[in-house]
Amino acid sequence: MKTNGRKLLLATILLFMVTAIAPLQLNMAEASKSIAINLAANPLSFDPLFAMIDAEKILLANCHEGLVLWDQGVLAPGMAERWYISADAKTYTFHLKEAYWSNGDQLTAEDFELSWKRILSTELGTAPGELLAVIKNARAYGEGKLASGEEVGVKALDKRVLQVVLEEPCSYFLNLLTFPAFMPVHAKYLQEKNLNYAPGFCSNGPFRIGEMEAGNHAILLANEYYRGARGNIREIRVTFLQPKTGVTLFGAGMLDLLEDPPFSMFGEYTDRLVQASTMGTGFLYLNTRRPPLNNVLFRKALSLALNRDLLVAKTLGYAGVPATGLIPPGMADSKSGSDFRQTGGDLIGPADGKKSLDLLYQAGYPNEDGYPPLEILVVDSLVPNEMAKTIAEMWEVNLGLKTEVKAVSYNDFLALAASNRFYTARQGWTGDYPDPMTFLQLFQSQAPENFACYQNMEYDYWLAVARKTTDSISRFKIYHQLEERLLSDLPVIPLYFSVKPYLVSPKLTGLTYTPQGYPLFQKARKMD
Repeated sequence: MKTNGRKLLLATILLFMVTAIAPLQLNMAEASKSIAINLAANPLSFDPLFAMIDAEKILLANCHEGLVLWDQGVLAPGMAERWYISADAKTYTFHLKEAYWSNGDQLTAEDFELSWKRILSTELGTAPGELLAVIKNARAYGEGKLASGEEVGVKALDKRVLQVVLEEPCSYFLNLLTFPAFMPVHAKYLQEKNLNYAPGFCSNGPFRIGEMEAGNHAILLANEYYRGARGNIREIRVTFLQPKTGVTLFGAGMLDLLEDPPFSMFGEYTDRLVQASTMGTGFLYLNTRRPPLNNVLFRKALSLALNRDLLVAKTLGYAGVPATGLIPPGMADSKSGSDFRQTGGDLIGPADGKKSLDLLYQAGYPNEDGYPPLEILVVDSLVPNEMAKTIAEMWEVNLGLKTEVKAVSYNDFLALAASNRFYTARQGWTGDYPDPMTFLQLFQSQAPENFACYQNMEYDYWLAVARKTTDSISRFKIYHQLEERLLSDLPVIPLYFSVKPYLVSPKLTGLTYTPQGYPLFQKARKMD
């Protein structure tokens, strides 16, 4: 009886141990492959708030996880298991999953509260604070008008419940939370005021930094405490070599993924090219206050005279694709899994030299003697310069317009554009979050980025309606109508959509990409 009792006791203990450990181990059962990738720059920061370059953001996207995820065009739960929205659409209550940091500490709602309030700290002064201005008292706290962050509408109600109160309904609030800076940082590092988020600090995503040698290499290891779905990648060996060297290694089968391969060295690897959408659009601002750009027919003539396929091929290579609207691919439409750009279709159409010349005549310019001088304002850098010169050549060939390129420093560009001292200005915008609002709000009458001086009361009204409309079908119907109106009035000429090129081994499958175009290895699999 004693022997059987001991066996029963031992069996019970083993069963308890398996039950307790299983959630952490089952996800790792297939994690048996190592892959090698090369990133084009050396990372300097591993703090979600201060990550600037793509290499840093790629590593962070695989090591940290926010409340929600953007999974192939669908907003999905991340660290939040579920959430509830109040009837007035101003209060969000997030219930966190049982989750852990890579050191075994439990992830808590306080981690999110402290991380977000750090964004608003006046001593840091970082750009993401503007995105959080939709939260109650966030702007006042960020501007130093509130002495305490206790009045900011972000509060941990208990270890696994986070409550967020907004100033007013914000239809795209959940999309805002996909921005990298809103990923959590372990509360103990914030409480200790240690802002140097160095390798080895805790991460809560599918991977953790196992090793890092600055300027040389890094090793990401599967985070054994992460409970989300996985592929079979247990280790990611990362190098930071020049892309030209990376192409050679990729061709030799020594790399599974290469960031930013040189356009001139693609050769036989074009079938392995992936162009990930980055939520970016390059365009020309047209100063609608200055003749002849105050004439919509003249503006449309300029747009129709541009061959965007040739423009992209000549200046961007595989880092861009011709624009077919203002809103780039990669943003969902009202239906789950749909794409806004695909639904909206091509709002620009192909170049048409004859039609553009006809429009110019209709605008009142029947011969070259009456053509006004034009100027393209650009930041003095290689790609903007080449693009502006190509545009000027197209306008001269198709319309007979003489156009000068004015290249200035970035600060001078902003000063001239903000004070409307330009004719046309080559600029671009990368969305902060996967929702068309991040582009459409640029052209609200009082928006600081509205360099085109576009003034349309009806546009402003419906933009404000869309901001508060929580019904997705109604909201996206407004979005499409706003984009169509904008491209009919044409205060801006879309030129290209920014994409991020990678070479990916055919053995590496299941990769997904963030809205910013960063590869995610969580569900990836390497085949033998």
